[in-house]
Amino acid sequence: MVDFNFPTKNATEWLASGKFFDYNKFQIFYIMEGRGQNLILLHGFPTSSWDYSKIFNGFSRYFNTIAIDFLGFGYSSKPTKHKYTLIEQTDIIESFIEKNALKRVKFVFHDYAVSVGQELLARHLEREDKKFEIDGAVFLNGGLFPHLHKPTTKQKLLATPFLGAILAKFFNENKFKTAFSEVFGLDTKPTEREMSVLWKLATYPNDVKIPHKLLKYIPERRVFGDRWKNALLKTEVPLLFINGGFDPVSGSHLADEIEKLPIKNKKLIRWEKIGHYPQWENANECFKEIYEFLK
Repeated sequence: MVDFNFPTKNATEWLASGKFFDYNKFQIFYIMEGRGQNLILLHGFPTSSWDYSKIFNGFSRYFNTIAIDFLGFGYSSKPTKHKYTLIEQTDIIESFIEKNALKRVKFVFHDYAVSVGQELLARHLEREDKKFEIDGAVFLNGGLFPHLHKPTTKQKLLATPFLGAILAKFFNENKFKTAFSEVFGLDTKPTEREMSVLWKLATYPNDVKIPHKLLKYIPERRVFGDRWKNALLKTEVPLLFINGGFDPVSGSHLADEIEKLPIKNKKLIRWEKIGHYPQWENANECFKEIYEFLK
């Protein structure tokens, strides 16, 4: 019987419980708690590692659980003139693993991070002398295949060269809440207070607005699309896919594709009334399924 009676951390407690590591003079935030096998939780756009706050303390009972803020997100550095890439974000995660001498790792990837997950699997396939072993990976909703990814209208506009930089200046909390709530299930949306916290984390520390720079991942996915699809098809790593089908960005249309593809060692779970954030909208069941798969 899985015990769901575990506390959650608010955003202030999350920061107080975390640390920072250096990557090319940037400060990367992470929180690490628990003992046992290593489990790394990686978040999506435009939010942060706090996305896992509802289930983190559950995992830390059973695993050495680590949640990391990507460069440009959450409490990590947000350089305003930086060229952000998914390849560099993958390098940052590998740097963390190397710095902490982690030899075996399990992962959970969501949204933006699913591409980092695919790149990690691709590198794992290519290396004869592996830096670390991947013992299992979980993919929550995210754009695994570029031709099926359906970004929101606001994301498309913010990703447009020149126009995106102008629009970002006028992006505010109310516009964020309106756009953000659209990707959730009808009955599982965050509260107003939760969305306010998510907005503060997205623009931390002083109203930093760089969504137009972070959204460069959309064309980058097209560049590496074949490589990242092959990583899923060829890997021997056990894979769990949890899909919120109500998600307009990567919902049931993505799950249909996963179902058809000959991916080895895969398990697919579909929740038709859940949106883009299964770990937030259906936290207990999400924790249970991931725990049972990775334990």
